[in-house]
Amino acid sequence: MTSSGSPGRRASSQGLPGTRLDGSQSPLLTLTRSSFRVLVRLVAVGGVRIEGVSNVPGDGPLLICSNHVSNFDPLLWAALLPRVLHALTKAELFANPVLGGYLIRCNCIPVRRGASDRLAIRSALAVLQSGGALLLFPEGHRAEAGLLAFEAGAGFLATRSGAAVLPCAVWGTEKILPKHRLLPRRGVIHIRVGEPFHPLGGDPLAASQQIESRVSDLLPEGYRRSADRG
Repeated sequence: MTSSGSPGRRASSQGLPGTRLDGSQSPLLTLTRSSFRVLVRLVAVGGVRIEGVSNVPGDGPLLICSNHVSNFDPLLWAALLPRVLHALTKAELFANPVLGGYLIRCNCIPVRRGASDRLAIRSALAVLQSGGALLLFPEGHRAEAGLLAFEAGAGFLATRSGAAVLPCAVWGTEKILPKHRLLPRRGVIHIRVGEPFHPLGGDPLAASQQIESRVSDLLPEGYRRSADRG
């Protein structure tokens, strides 16, 4: 497994206490990712159909931006991408102290959706400034029936950090673990990884729109339609 950078790095931003910024992963995260790989093999009929994984840089700051169709998506990326990942995760999951402690040790950063969460922003920037890889779902919510407009946060992190953006697309997981279902069922999973790029200009919203366009281009036609308009 490729590390997200060399040991001993230091970030200029102060992140969330407990956030690892040296490219390592906790033993708990190592075990979790191994478990996720087993689970993916069990539920993916015929294996995961993955394209473009060679586009993932082996090191350096990387903002991984994916569409979001299922709660299965985060564990899929954690299982299959050859980087130690950090992930912005909805703050509601941290309300339980046991689950919250587990998520922190698995490189998850709580973020309050729909609000300006300065701690989450500082923590995300600290990961990127340390040369790490950060997973983000810029839509903010799951969208099984199309692609929601990307929020400006992705563009802000990209322009502020200078990190390369890796556009990614996933589909099929909305059938494996749809809303309101607790246990996954078997199905076909598709993953497509695009080429890393740097958004042009310094406007966060314009940068997010560029990222959205790159992700949309990776999706099949039926998944590109706007879920904002139904």
